[in-house]
Amino acid sequence: MKLKSMDQVLAAIKICDVIIKNGQEQIVGLYYDRNLCNCPIVLFKSDWCINSFLLKAIELMPVPCVEHKLLARALFEKTKEGDYIDAVYMQAVARIYSNLCKFKDEKDDFEEDLNKDIRTQLYELEAAVCKRVEKKFLKNRIQYENKHSSENEVREQLQKCFSELVDVYDMDYKLKYNTAKAIYEYYLETKVKEYNLDLWLLVMLSTSDQKIYVGNSSVFHSFEMNEVNAACEFVKTLTETTCNELIRKINKYCEEFKINPRLYAIAENSIKTMLEMNFNSEGIEFGFHDTNKTAFLVYLRDRKTPSMMYEVCISYNEFIRNPEAFKQLIEEPRVLRRWNLWSRRKKSREELFDVLRRSKKEEEMENQKAQQIIQEQIAKLSDAQTIQELLI
Repeated sequence: MKLKSMDQVLAAIKICDVIIKNGQEQIVGLYYDRNLCNCPIVLFKSDWCINSFLLKAIELMPVPCVEHKLLARALFEKTKEGDYIDAVYMQAVARIYSNLCKFKDEKDDFEEDLNKDIRTQLYELEAAVCKRVEKKFLKNRIQYENKHSSENEVREQLQKCFSELVDVYDMDYKLKYNTAKAIYEYYLETKVKEYNLDLWLLVMLSTSDQKIYVGNSSVFHSFEMNEVNAACEFVKTLTETTCNELIRKINKYCEEFKINPRLYAIAENSIKTMLEMNFNSEGIEFGFHDTNKTAFLVYLRDRKTPSMMYEVCISYNEFIRNPEAFKQLIEEPRVLRRWNLWSRRKKSREELFDVLRRSKKEEEMENQKAQQIIQEQIAKLSDAQTIQELLI
């Protein structure tokens, strides 16, 4: 695993448990899932010249960041991205993890898990929307005229751009100057208050390397100083999309994914029962991923082409509203494009069907065990002279 772009690093940061840094020189992100592995992995690391942007982005994300120069340097130099940390660093890392809120209480909390899964869905939504905007912008980028501008002219143009956006949209605006790095930092931020979600945009004007950096939690792009027109247009496009489209979709997603534990349990058990009944009647092999509290992910073997499968996803609330639509889809799998019930055809992966093989194996083992118990009881009965002797 090797992260190639800033967009990939931003995506990785969102799922990190903690960021460990050595000043602005080296940044290491760790991730740990106690259900999958015995120790954390290095999800990403960076010693880029634009670490100043990364650290500012991290400040705006709900991810803990710890200053530990020696540990950050050691992990950076000795561990590859995607590898488990070495046992020699375990004690230092364990000490950091022991202070993280998410690892202090191991009790199951449905609401907390649900909110975490909703936040993940919203991150994915933001990334999808912003990457679409970025792709369209880059396609039309040639339209924006480049012109030589002084540093003061660039600052004035950026200031004008942000002032116009603040007048139109309900966003907080801040301007800071980092004297040590000779960087002007422009912030735009708005909150979806009901769900305590921050949506932000950060622009950094670096006078030392004559660059303009523009990004949010999902996309990042750098511009030369003479591309200030393009940089401003990118800022406007991202801001307009955030305020006019993204916030509306966020509210829609949150309404869809909110569910109480009782309805969640009913929906989850009903889906699994449907899949088993469908396998028994139609012979369609299945696998599933049921750890997410917002939606249920199913894998269905393509009977005509076993090397292919259908990946089906349905939100729990959509299943409760319309279980028949899900039933029809798994009986006759097909490509479907709906935001809360979708299906796509893709190359099959055998490990995704392990759940079915495990259930078959478990059933066989249970039957064998039951048969063994019966045989033992029969043997006891044949040896006993009376029922009373058996009971004794």
